[in-house]
Amino acid sequence: MSARSWTVTIPAPAVWLNANSRADRRREARTRRAWRDAAHIYARQAKLPKLGRASIIAELRFTDKRRRDAHNYYPTVKACIDGMVDYGLLDDDSDEFLVSVDIRRGVPLSAVKLGGWPYGQLTLTVREAKP
Repeated sequence: MSARSWTVTIPAPAVWLNANSRADRRREARTRRAWRDAAHIYARQAKLPKLGRASIIAELRFTDKRRRDAHNYYPTVKACIDGMVDYGLLDDDSDEFLVSVDIRRGVPLSAVKLGGWPYGQLTLTVREAKP
């Protein structure tokens, strides 16, 4: 029997959070909150079930082809995972409940195809993990 999985696509509500950023923490907090709230909303719309344990694959899709290190965008993914925990997907995002997080870069998107969302989108694939 294969593990159940769900996919949630989040149009970027703000600029991407980057581990290399030197932004002011208060300004960055607003961006983090935008990502967290967006993940909560899209998880609710997708009617994700409450899971005991899960693994997540995050696919980053930007609107340009610039060179990037996908793992530097972990702060964005973390904010979204926090939003999904707020929603109730998992009890917590500790190792006990979140088995793994895999961050990948996807094919670039056109901002026009995204309906004017200028920053791209994040697709989270949540896979139920065995207890």
